[in-house]
Amino acid sequence: MFIGKPCDVSALAALGEIDPRIASAFPYRLSFFCGGIPSFAGTDRILAALGLAGRKLASFRFRGNGWPGLTEARTMDGEVATMRYADSWGRYLSTEVQYRCKICPDAVGGVADIAAADAWYGGESGYPTFEELDGRSLVIGRTAIGQDLLARALASGAIALEELDLAEVDLMQPSQARRKRLVAARTAAARTLLQPVPEMRGLGLGVAARQGKIAETIRNYFGSLRRIIVGRR
Repeated sequence: MFIGKPCDVSALAALGEIDPRIASAFPYRLSFFCGGIPSFAGTDRILAALGLAGRKLASFRFRGNGWPGLTEARTMDGEVATMRYADSWGRYLSTEVQYRCKICPDAVGGVADIAAADAWYGGESGYPTFEELDGRSLVIGRTAIGQDLLARALASGAIALEELDLAEVDLMQPSQARRKRLVAARTAAARTLLQPVPEMRGLGLGVAARQGKIAETIRNYFGSLRRIIVGRR
């Protein structure tokens, strides 16, 4: 079994096309919805906000010990400082995500056999609250192999599942839904300026783009052009 970021799973699948040993070595490929990989600058900003800039750390946890769990920094001398996930990701890390992730065609694990994600609860505005609550997960069997594995896990009592309407997924993961609809516009801007973009075969980007709002698509296209030109990706 292989568990990794969507781009890791895509790389493994591509390798499997030329190396038949991959399928036998990794019969199951699991992934998760990925918000992107932030730079170390994001972590440094969190430490500064916690008053720990320059301190030697014994450990640093982006989230966990709960759902979504607090960001926690522990110094070598035992001092512990925490930050809410809504702040650590929303204010610091998400603004430091690398450009490659912003044009990722498969942040939702479309190539995996099974993809999992946080099943966020919505607030009054409909947008996730990220408050500390009992955890729950969104699980999608994307292939026959993945669906069979989920069925066997369910039959054995290892997991409990209930069906979910696809419209609910947009409410639980609005940022991912929006990004999927805008990838085509962002990569079109990159191609216009002769910038490299990843291959995007069989990921339904055209279908997703047609579900987006025209005004937002246009804004993202020209916004991406501007950011590439000025070097602020």
